[in-house]
Amino acid sequence: MPEKGICALCHDVAKLHKSHIMPSFFGAYLKETSATGYLRSGETPNLRLQDLPKQELLCASCEGRFAVWEKDFKENVLPVVQADDFSELKYGPSLLCFLVSLSWRVLVIQRELLSKSHPNLSENVSRTLENWRLFLLGKCKQPKSKHHLFVIGIPIKMSDQFHEKLLQYLLRGIDAGTGGSGSSLFVYAKPLRSLVFSPVIPASPRGWVNTRVLSSAGSLVSPQKIEMGGFLEFLNSRAMEGHSKPLTENQQRKIHEAIVSQPERALRSESYKVHRASQVLRQKLK
Repeated sequence: MPEKGICALCHDVAKLHKSHIMPSFFGAYLKETSATGYLRSGETPNLRLQDLPKQELLCASCEGRFAVWEKDFKENVLPVVQADDFSELKYGPSLLCFLVSLSWRVLVIQRELLSKSHPNLSENVSRTLENWRLFLLGKCKQPKSKHHLFVIGIPIKMSDQFHEKLLQYLLRGIDAGTGGSGSSLFVYAKPLRSLVFSPVIPASPRGWVNTRVLSSAGSLVSPQKIEMGGFLEFLNSRAMEGHSKPLTENQQRKIHEAIVSQPERALRSESYKVHRASQVLRQKLK
Protein backbone atom coordinates (compact mmCIF):
# COMPACT_ATOMS: atom_id res chain seq x y z
CA MET A 1 0.00 0.00 0.00
CA PRO A 2 1.22 3.55 -0.71
CA GLU A 3 2.72 5.35 2.30
CA LYS A 4 1.32 8.67 3.50
CA GLY A 5 3.42 11.75 2.99
CA ILE A 6 3.36 15.26 1.58
CA CYS A 7 2.60 15.39 -2.15
CA ALA A 8 5.41 17.27 -3.88
CA LEU A 9 2.96 19.06 -6.16
CA CYS A 10 -0.17 20.02 -4.18
CA HIS A 11 1.51 19.79 -0.74
CA ASP A 12 -1.43 17.87 0.72
CA VAL A 13 -0.84 14.99 3.14
CA ALA A 14 -1.97 11.89 1.29
CA LYS A 15 -0.96 8.39 0.23
CA LEU A 16 1.94 8.82 -2.15
CA HIS A 17 2.16 6.70 -5.27
CA LYS A 18 5.34 5.56 -6.95
CA SER A 19 5.48 8.02 -9.83
CA HIS A 20 7.45 7.49 -13.01
CA ILE A 21 10.00 10.24 -13.51
CA MET A 22 9.83 9.50 -17.24
CA PRO A 23 6.31 8.25 -18.14
CA SER A 24 6.00 4.50 -18.54
CA PHE A 25 4.74 4.66 -22.13
CA PHE A 26 8.24 5.66 -23.26
CA GLY A 27 9.61 2.43 -21.84
CA ALA A 28 6.74 0.46 -23.36
CA TYR A 29 7.40 1.99 -26.78
CA LEU A 30 11.12 1.28 -26.47
CA LYS A 31 10.43 -2.40 -25.74
CA GLU A 32 7.84 -2.72 -28.50
CA THR A 33 10.19 -1.30 -31.13
CA SER A 34 13.38 -3.03 -29.95
CA ALA A 35 15.04 -6.01 -31.59
CA THR A 36 14.74 -8.12 -28.43
CA GLY A 37 11.73 -6.78 -26.49
CA TYR A 38 13.76 -5.85 -23.40
CA LEU A 39 14.89 -2.68 -21.63
CA ARG A 40 18.45 -2.02 -20.44
CA SER A 41 19.89 1.02 -18.69
CA GLY A 42 23.31 2.56 -19.10
CA GLU A 43 23.96 2.20 -15.37
CA THR A 44 23.20 -1.53 -15.36
CA PRO A 45 23.50 -2.71 -19.00
CA ASN A 46 23.79 -6.36 -18.00
CA LEU A 47 20.41 -6.36 -16.26
CA ARG A 48 17.15 -6.64 -18.17
CA LEU A 49 14.53 -4.18 -16.93
CA GLN A 50 10.75 -4.38 -16.98
CA ASP A 51 9.99 -0.71 -16.30
CA LEU A 52 11.45 2.78 -15.97
CA PRO A 53 12.47 4.17 -12.53
CA LYS A 54 9.78 5.32 -10.09
CA GLN A 55 9.76 7.29 -6.85
CA GLU A 56 7.12 8.11 -4.23
CA LEU A 57 6.28 11.67 -5.20
CA LEU A 58 2.61 12.41 -5.95
CA CYS A 59 -0.84 11.81 -4.53
CA ALA A 60 -3.51 10.09 -6.62
CA SER A 61 -5.12 13.39 -7.65
CA CYS A 62 -1.86 14.86 -8.97
CA GLU A 63 -1.00 11.56 -10.67
CA GLY A 64 -4.32 11.87 -12.45
CA ARG A 65 -3.56 15.44 -13.46
CA PHE A 66 -0.28 14.37 -15.06
CA ALA A 67 -1.94 11.35 -16.70
CA VAL A 68 -4.16 13.60 -18.85
CA TRP A 69 -1.14 15.38 -20.36
CA GLU A 70 0.75 12.12 -20.76
CA LYS A 71 -2.16 10.56 -22.65
CA ASP A 72 -2.29 13.49 -25.06
CA PHE A 73 1.46 13.29 -25.70
CA LYS A 74 1.35 9.54 -26.24
CA GLU A 75 -1.54 9.70 -28.69
CA ASN A 76 -0.86 12.94 -30.57
CA VAL A 77 2.82 13.85 -30.23
CA LEU A 78 4.80 10.62 -29.93
CA PRO A 79 3.79 9.30 -33.39
CA VAL A 80 4.90 12.59 -34.98
CA VAL A 81 8.29 12.83 -33.29
CA GLN A 82 9.04 9.15 -33.94
CA ALA A 83 8.41 9.45 -37.67
CA ASP A 84 11.39 9.62 -40.03
CA ASP A 85 9.91 12.51 -42.03
CA PHE A 86 9.16 15.11 -39.32
CA SER A 87 8.22 18.49 -40.79
CA GLU A 88 5.67 19.96 -38.41
CA LEU A 89 4.07 19.28 -35.04
CA LYS A 90 0.77 20.98 -34.31
CA TYR A 91 0.09 20.97 -30.59
CA GLY A 92 -2.48 22.07 -28.05
CA PRO A 93 -2.17 23.72 -24.62
CA SER A 94 -1.43 20.42 -22.87
CA LEU A 95 2.01 20.04 -24.49
CA LEU A 96 3.62 22.77 -22.39
CA CYS A 97 2.02 21.27 -19.28
CA PHE A 98 3.55 17.90 -20.18
CA LEU A 99 7.02 19.36 -20.77
CA VAL A 100 6.94 21.34 -17.53
CA SER A 101 5.71 18.28 -15.63
CA LEU A 102 8.71 16.30 -16.91
CA SER A 103 11.23 18.98 -16.00
CA TRP A 104 9.56 19.66 -12.65
CA ARG A 105 9.85 15.97 -11.68
CA VAL A 106 13.53 15.89 -12.64
CA LEU A 107 14.32 19.08 -10.72
CA VAL A 108 12.45 17.88 -7.62
CA ILE A 109 14.52 14.68 -7.62
CA GLN A 110 17.77 16.57 -8.27
CA ARG A 111 17.14 19.37 -5.77
CA GLU A 112 19.10 17.91 -2.85
CA LEU A 113 22.07 17.05 -5.03
CA LEU A 114 22.05 20.51 -6.60
CA SER A 115 22.04 22.17 -3.18
CA LYS A 116 25.44 20.55 -2.62
CA SER A 117 26.92 20.91 -6.10
CA HIS A 118 25.48 24.39 -6.88
CA PRO A 119 24.71 26.03 -3.50
CA ASN A 120 24.88 29.46 -5.13
CA LEU A 121 21.88 28.53 -7.29
CA SER A 122 19.64 27.11 -4.52
CA GLU A 123 17.44 30.19 -4.47
CA ASN A 124 16.97 30.03 -8.25
CA VAL A 125 16.11 26.34 -8.04
CA SER A 126 13.52 26.94 -5.30
CA ARG A 127 11.96 29.83 -7.18
CA THR A 128 11.82 27.85 -10.43
CA LEU A 129 10.26 24.82 -8.75
CA GLU A 130 7.57 27.00 -7.22
CA ASN A 131 6.84 28.77 -10.52
CA TRP A 132 6.52 25.43 -12.31
CA ARG A 133 4.43 23.94 -9.49
CA LEU A 134 1.92 26.78 -9.57
CA PHE A 135 1.69 26.54 -13.36
CA LEU A 136 1.06 22.78 -13.21
CA LEU A 137 -1.69 23.35 -10.62
CA GLY A 138 -3.34 25.93 -12.87
CA LYS A 139 -2.68 28.76 -10.42
CA CYS A 140 -0.73 30.84 -12.94
CA LYS A 141 -0.88 31.04 -16.72
CA GLN A 142 2.85 30.86 -17.46
CA PRO A 143 5.76 28.85 -15.97
CA LYS A 144 7.94 32.01 -16.15
CA SER A 145 10.66 30.32 -18.19
CA LYS A 146 10.86 29.14 -21.79
CA HIS A 147 10.54 25.42 -22.47
CA HIS A 148 11.76 23.77 -25.65
CA LEU A 149 11.04 20.57 -27.56
CA PHE A 150 13.56 19.46 -30.17
CA VAL A 151 12.69 16.58 -32.50
CA ILE A 152 15.74 14.39 -33.21
CA GLY A 153 15.93 12.92 -36.70
CA ILE A 154 18.49 10.67 -38.38
CA PRO A 155 21.38 12.94 -39.46
CA ILE A 156 23.03 12.72 -42.85
CA LYS A 157 26.47 13.38 -41.37
CA MET A 158 28.17 13.50 -37.98
CA SER A 159 31.56 14.67 -36.75
CA ASP A 160 34.12 12.02 -35.81
CA GLN A 161 34.63 13.96 -32.58
CA PHE A 162 31.40 12.54 -31.20
CA HIS A 163 31.04 9.22 -29.40
CA GLU A 164 30.40 6.21 -31.63
CA LYS A 165 27.15 5.46 -29.76
CA LEU A 166 25.82 9.03 -29.89
CA LEU A 167 23.19 8.20 -32.51
CA GLN A 168 21.90 5.23 -30.48
CA TYR A 169 21.71 7.51 -27.46
CA LEU A 170 19.89 10.30 -29.31
CA LEU A 171 17.33 8.08 -31.03
CA ARG A 172 16.86 5.21 -28.57
CA GLY A 173 18.04 6.46 -25.20
CA ILE A 174 15.78 7.58 -22.35
CA ASP A 175 17.59 10.02 -20.09
CA ALA A 176 17.00 12.97 -17.76
CA GLY A 177 19.03 15.20 -15.47
CA THR A 178 20.46 18.68 -15.03
CA GLY A 179 23.42 20.44 -16.58
CA GLY A 180 25.17 23.76 -16.87
CA SER A 181 28.16 25.67 -15.54
CA GLY A 182 28.77 27.50 -12.27
CA SER A 183 26.49 30.35 -13.29
CA SER A 184 23.92 28.52 -15.43
CA LEU A 185 21.57 25.60 -14.91
CA PHE A 186 19.07 23.74 -17.04
CA VAL A 187 16.87 20.67 -16.77
CA TYR A 188 17.09 18.17 -19.54
CA ALA A 189 14.98 15.18 -20.53
CA LYS A 190 15.45 12.96 -23.56
CA PRO A 191 12.52 10.65 -24.21
CA LEU A 192 13.54 8.71 -27.31
CA ARG A 193 13.63 10.93 -30.44
CA SER A 194 12.63 14.12 -28.65
CA LEU A 195 14.64 16.37 -26.38
CA VAL A 196 13.14 18.61 -23.68
CA PHE A 197 15.13 21.63 -22.52
CA SER A 198 13.94 23.72 -19.57
CA PRO A 199 16.27 26.50 -18.39
CA VAL A 200 16.54 27.52 -14.75
CA ILE A 201 19.13 30.28 -15.09
CA PRO A 202 19.18 32.15 -17.37
CA ALA A 203 15.47 31.68 -17.99
CA SER A 204 15.76 32.42 -21.73
CA PRO A 205 19.13 31.27 -23.12
CA ARG A 206 19.91 31.90 -26.76
CA GLY A 207 20.56 29.32 -29.44
CA TRP A 208 17.21 27.52 -29.72
CA VAL A 209 15.46 27.88 -33.08
CA ASN A 210 11.88 26.74 -33.81
CA THR A 211 11.78 24.78 -30.54
CA ARG A 212 9.86 26.88 -28.00
CA VAL A 213 6.49 25.50 -26.89
CA LEU A 214 3.84 28.06 -25.94
CA SER A 215 1.07 27.74 -23.35
CA SER A 216 -1.54 28.06 -26.12
CA ALA A 217 -1.99 26.00 -29.26
CA GLY A 218 0.84 26.31 -31.77
CA SER A 219 3.20 24.42 -34.03
CA LEU A 220 6.85 23.42 -34.23
CA VAL A 221 8.29 23.32 -37.74
CA SER A 222 11.44 21.94 -39.31
CA PRO A 223 14.24 22.86 -39.51
CA GLN A 224 14.91 23.18 -35.81
CA LYS A 225 18.36 24.17 -34.58
CA ILE A 226 20.36 24.02 -31.36
CA GLU A 227 23.11 26.62 -31.43
CA MET A 228 23.57 27.04 -27.69
CA GLY A 229 27.28 26.93 -26.90
CA GLY A 230 28.44 23.69 -25.31
CA PHE A 231 25.13 21.82 -25.55
CA LEU A 232 26.19 19.34 -28.23
CA GLU A 233 29.26 18.55 -26.13
CA PHE A 234 26.92 18.01 -23.18
CA LEU A 235 24.89 15.52 -25.23
CA ASN A 236 28.07 13.74 -26.23
CA SER A 237 29.13 13.44 -22.59
CA ARG A 238 25.75 11.89 -21.73
CA ALA A 239 26.20 9.37 -24.54
CA MET A 240 29.69 8.52 -23.27
CA GLU A 241 28.40 8.05 -19.73
CA GLY A 242 25.44 5.97 -20.90
CA HIS A 243 27.69 3.57 -22.81
CA SER A 244 30.64 3.46 -20.42
CA LYS A 245 29.83 0.01 -19.01
CA PRO A 246 30.24 -2.87 -21.49
CA LEU A 247 27.97 -5.85 -21.87
CA THR A 248 29.30 -9.15 -20.58
CA GLU A 249 29.79 -12.03 -23.02
CA ASN A 250 26.84 -13.79 -21.42
CA GLN A 251 24.52 -10.83 -22.03
CA GLN A 252 25.81 -10.42 -25.60
CA ARG A 253 24.95 -14.08 -26.15
CA LYS A 254 21.42 -13.55 -24.78
CA ILE A 255 20.87 -10.61 -27.12
CA HIS A 256 22.15 -12.65 -30.07
CA GLU A 257 19.85 -15.56 -29.17
CA ALA A 258 16.85 -13.24 -28.87
CA ILE A 259 17.54 -11.78 -32.32
CA VAL A 260 18.10 -15.18 -33.93
CA SER A 261 14.86 -16.50 -32.42
CA GLN A 262 12.85 -13.59 -33.88
CA PRO A 263 14.73 -12.41 -36.99
CA GLU A 264 11.74 -10.69 -38.61
CA ARG A 265 11.12 -8.63 -35.47
CA ALA A 266 14.78 -7.65 -35.33
CA LEU A 267 14.91 -6.56 -38.98
CA ARG A 268 11.85 -4.31 -38.71
CA SER A 269 12.81 -2.88 -35.32
CA GLU A 270 13.87 0.68 -34.55
CA SER A 271 17.00 -0.82 -32.98
CA TYR A 272 18.10 -2.25 -36.32
CA LYS A 273 17.20 0.96 -38.17
CA VAL A 274 19.44 2.99 -35.85
CA HIS A 275 22.19 0.38 -36.08
CA ARG A 276 22.19 0.60 -39.88
CA ALA A 277 22.12 4.42 -39.80
CA SER A 278 25.16 4.39 -37.47
CA GLN A 279 27.02 2.10 -39.86
CA VAL A 280 26.31 4.44 -42.78
CA LEU A 281 27.52 7.47 -40.82
CA ARG A 282 30.73 5.70 -39.78
CA GLN A 283 31.43 4.71 -43.37
CA LYS A 284 31.14 8.34 -44.43
CA LEU A 285 33.82 9.25 -41.87
CA LYS A 286 36.37 6.85 -43.42
